[in-house]
Amino acid sequence: MAKRIERVQKSVKEILEDLLTGHREAAFSGPASALKYLNRTLEGQQSLPNGVKAVAFDLMAEAKAQLEDWEGVEAALQGFLANLPALEEALGHQFRATLESTTALERGVQARSEQGDFHGALELCEQAMALELGAHWQAKRDSLDWAR
Repeated sequence: MAKRIERVQKSVKEILEDLLTGHREAAFSGPASALKYLNRTLEGQQSLPNGVKAVAFDLMAEAKAQLEDWEGVEAALQGFLANLPALEEALGHQFRATLESTTALERGVQARSEQGDFHGALELCEQAMALELGAHWQAKRDSLDWAR
């Protein structure tokens, strides 16, 4: 009887690094290629850890913004926000640096502004401030304060 091949168990950090490497390679051909890679990854790997999904949705929001698919940005933003707690749990002390490198909230503000949802854009600014993502979010919020 043949010996069964054991599945390789990668850590969340290793899976995340694989995702980032694959995305980087696909993005050389433009945002459409990056988006195709991310869609295939999310669809093809049902066991993808939720923390990694958060980063995939962040990258997806960026690609969709480059393609000016504002509804797609909103969908990716929702996926990012839904998986954000899992990202924090998976990365521990590396979470802060990873969170600060994401752009989903900025792309969400851009998409909502493009669609005329200034109140929604203001809410995202407040979420970013609650996450302590930097002083520039205060300025963004102040510029949208008229939407209250």
